[in-house]
Amino acid sequence: MAGFPRFVLVAVLGAFALAGCGEEDSKTAETETAIPILVAEVRPAPEAGFVTAYGLVRPDREAELSFKISGLVRSITVDAGDIVRKGDTLAELDMREIDADARRANAAAVKAKRDVDRISPLLENGYVSRQRMQDAQTAYDMALAERSRVEFNRSLSKIVAPSDGVVLSRQSEPNEIVNPGQPILTVSQGGGGFILKAGLADRDVARIRLDARASVTLDAFPGVTIGGTVRRIAAASEARTGTFEIEVALDTAPEGTASGFIGVAQIEPADESAAAALAVPATAILEGHGAVANVYLLDRASMTVRQKRIGIGRISGDEVIVTDGLKAGDQVVSAGAPYLHDGVKVRVVTDLKAARAETAPADEAARP
Repeated sequence: MAGFPRFVLVAVLGAFALAGCGEEDSKTAETETAIPILVAEVRPAPEAGFVTAYGLVRPDREAELSFKISGLVRSITVDAGDIVRKGDTLAELDMREIDADARRANAAAVKAKRDVDRISPLLENGYVSRQRMQDAQTAYDMALAERSRVEFNRSLSKIVAPSDGVVLSRQSEPNEIVNPGQPILTVSQGGGGFILKAGLADRDVARIRLDARASVTLDAFPGVTIGGTVRRIAAASEARTGTFEIEVALDTAPEGTASGFIGVAQIEPADESAAAALAVPATAILEGHGAVANVYLLDRASMTVRQKRIGIGRISGDEVIVTDGLKAGDQVVSAGAPYLHDGVKVRVVTDLKAARAETAPADEAARP
């Protein structure tokens, strides 16, 4: 080694140093040229098959209260939101006309009774026919029946709370003339819990069954999921909307739940054998037409991407339901796609903005 020329040794060491720098520079350049992207994994989405129903919360038991006869409303003593007790008088009709009908019916019954009492001894003495006596008795029986009818209607000239509950709505005001059966008040019959009433299209009604389980969320309580069960499905659609009304009985309800709250139910479909759908973020969709769209699929082995055409269904929140072309576990580009093309090198990052900022100086330096 002593005889080895010093300048040769220096040259050899310099060559090794240059080679090492070349490899590092190559790797750095490769990292810098790889396009940063965010990826998302294709996930199973069993909830995609659920039937979604939007509706309003109502008490489990409620009643529309009305008068049996027509008349002038004299008073309504409660308003929406008031608490009522069983037996409380809630509304009354003006009694003047009703009392007059009662007096007339009673007078007719008294007169018919006098006729029977007058004709009875005449029949015994043979001064009148038996048929006349029978007619008088029939008239008396009819007068009694009419008096009973009027008295019964008179007893229904007041609306009385059928049970403890809450007034849900008030549909009339004092001094209005109302018809028989016209709703005056709607009240809950306390203790029955709550239900969600919703309307479904025919294609959705056909997918659910009675006693199907549901998950319900209320706008008033975000993040709170309430269990429920489908307890009623209308046999016919409503003429006005064309939808079928369903009722979902809530297992429980958060404190403060009130009639009229808006809610949404995710109902389990009847066909449990249906294959679970897949979902990808909506940001992964490049372009779509009808039921097909394109995404960039990541190849982890080569760290490249290629464009893939897939079948898509409906949008579910921030995701798109995939019907064909992908499998669970595939990774698709969820951000950074505008800078890509088939076969380009990529690198997966967690902060796309920061990654682009790092490569920006190198890109600017490379420009002529």
